[in-house]
Amino acid sequence: MLMYLSVSFHLKFYLTGIKRQFRFKPLLNMVFSQLHKRFMVESYFRNGNLENGEWRYSVVACLVEFRQQFPDFVFVEADFFNVVRNCVRLFRVTGSVTHKSGGGRPTVRTEQTIENVREIINATPTTSLRRVIQQVPVSYGTCRTILRKDIVLFPYKMQAYHELLPPDHNRRMLYCQWFTQHLSNNNDLLDLTFFTDEAWFHLSGYINSQTMRMWSAENPHIFRESPLHPQKIGVWIGVSRRRLIPIIFEGTINAQRYRDNILEPFINQLHEDELQQGYFQQDGATSHTTPQSIAYLREFFGDRLISLRCEPEFPPRSPDLTILDYFVFPHLKNTIFKTPVHTLPQLRNRIIEECANITPEMLRNTFENMKRRVNLCLQQNGGHFQHVL
Repeated sequence: MLMYLSVSFHLKFYLTGIKRQFRFKPLLNMVFSQLHKRFMVESYFRNGNLENGEWRYSVVACLVEFRQQFPDFVFVEADFFNVVRNCVRLFRVTGSVTHKSGGGRPTVRTEQTIENVREIINATPTTSLRRVIQQVPVSYGTCRTILRKDIVLFPYKMQAYHELLPPDHNRRMLYCQWFTQHLSNNNDLLDLTFFTDEAWFHLSGYINSQTMRMWSAENPHIFRESPLHPQKIGVWIGVSRRRLIPIIFEGTINAQRYRDNILEPFINQLHEDELQQGYFQQDGATSHTTPQSIAYLREFFGDRLISLRCEPEFPPRSPDLTILDYFVFPHLKNTIFKTPVHTLPQLRNRIIEECANITPEMLRNTFENMKRRVNLCLQQNGGHFQHVL
């Protein structure tokens, strides 16, 4: 008896599973064509009966005729009933089973409107969409669609670069020519040559009020206090193609501190081949280019000094040609302040950690970028080249 009940239960469960499978996983429903819809309407009215002066129609009879006419067409009955009712309703209103073309709201993206927008943009490419819609009677969204889809234009932000004085072009050309002749194709020498610069890292980090937002149902009136004299740490870095040497300092730097607190610790970390063959590059800061500082550097690098008042000369106002300005310092600041820093010792440790995380592969790729920048500077006759990077 128990065995019979067990077999009966399992059989019932199996049959129920089959039923559910076919109930919830129907065959793929195909799309009804215009031929199908015309036949539905004809069959619907053909099977009508007049009863007590009122016509009555059967959708079921229409379904039977449809299956006989199209035996290989697969569909779901519920969808069939809905299509029949919609087609009959449309036929009674329009006399057709298809919607009238050209229905809906008239488009405002006419040829004349598009041409008017094109003329305004061609005359003043920097004009805003708000100004355009003041002259052309369209919405802001329509104007934007016209520019993107019809005229195929896209908005680009204007970039701000450092100012170059007239003499700077020639000085940049001379440096880039020297770099190409002596360093560009000599990776061994780039491994021994150090490019240097310094930057300040503020404990408060950096807040961009234009992009910082907080979503709230009510105005939270958020703000952040900035100290009158912010706490900060100075970081001087020398970087070659194979390694990076950071020197951390505090307070302002004059010529004496530059030699004692930065150059001396840096030179003590150099290898013999770097001292004997490598070049040393620095910018034209006053503390860097005093006669005492230049003489101190000459003791170790001789004529292998790239600096203002030297030969070769590093051109002034050229942060786009130094690896520190276009890669190292931006990379460090982006990574260090991803999480809040609360104390100066914590900031110091974070700087040292992130400097150690810059791999030789990253430096090699960045020096390849430097070669490209030098070539582009030559192509632009010493002018700005960031727009063609």
